[in-house]
Amino acid sequence: MTKVAAIIINRDRPELADRVFEQVGTMGAGMQVDSYLVECGSSRAGTSRNATHHFRDRSYRGRYYGFHRGLQFANRDGGPYDFYWFVVNDITFPKDQDTLGELVGAMEEAPRMGLIGPGEPDADDYRGCHPQAGRRWHKASTVHGLAQLIRGEVIHSIGYMNPRFYYSQGAGTEYSYKLYSNDWFLAYSDVATLEHDTSGSTYGRVVGISRHEYHRRARRFASRYLREHYGEDWDKKFAAVLPDDVEENTFPWQREVWETELSRNPKDFCPWFWKLGSLAKRLIGVNRNPSQ
Repeated sequence: MTKVAAIIINRDRPELADRVFEQVGTMGAGMQVDSYLVECGSSRAGTSRNATHHFRDRSYRGRYYGFHRGLQFANRDGGPYDFYWFVVNDITFPKDQDTLGELVGAMEEAPRMGLIGPGEPDADDYRGCHPQAGRRWHKASTVHGLAQLIRGEVIHSIGYMNPRFYYSQGAGTEYSYKLYSNDWFLAYSDVATLEHDTSGSTYGRVVGISRHEYHRRARRFASRYLREHYGEDWDKKFAAVLPDDVEENTFPWQREVWETELSRNPKDFCPWFWKLGSLAKRLIGVNRNPSQ
């Protein structure tokens, strides 16, 4: 029987984590699916009722650090697995869709497919993920990190993504290069899909930096890291290992985005100053109110 570890991470957003955990629990007919819901330093009040594991993470070390810990828990408690499904908490799958079954079926159809993710029909912030009718899956240069299914053989030989990418952007790009360099390929499903809440499940919500500051830091880190470790023309180096039937080379687009630096929002630079100013305005407003 096919064994799958479904690893879901949460940071103080139990309503999201519980919803996706319960959806995943209906998937994978005919398989052994072990679900791990990992709390990445959540408070007691922010812990999911379905939580299986917890680790301390006061400053929040990011999505991929959380998934690394989940991978450790899964291999310790039930592994090794044939497939590992890494699922974030701010997504939803179509009702009655066996997303996991569709993804595993595609993997079984193509033995060198190392990673596949659901398509995202309504995405306006990621290229190459849009499904088309009449096909089951298509090769991709990179796959967004929302619900990636990775073959166990890949995890056991190459490992998982680099947890140094605290702000996520760039980790999947480096991982794609490693997979293609080792004769694996990545794909998007054209049958299984998801919807993503792009407002942010951690940064700008439960972690003490805004969404804007998250993107600013993510771009800067990804740009510097990839240039330092793979050279000034890293995007060309990565593209050189892509087979001809990859639908779209997203590396140049990613490089352009990451090298377009965002300005710092003053409210992110000295948050205590702005909070103090807001408090002062409220106090002045109270004092000027004749009804007080």
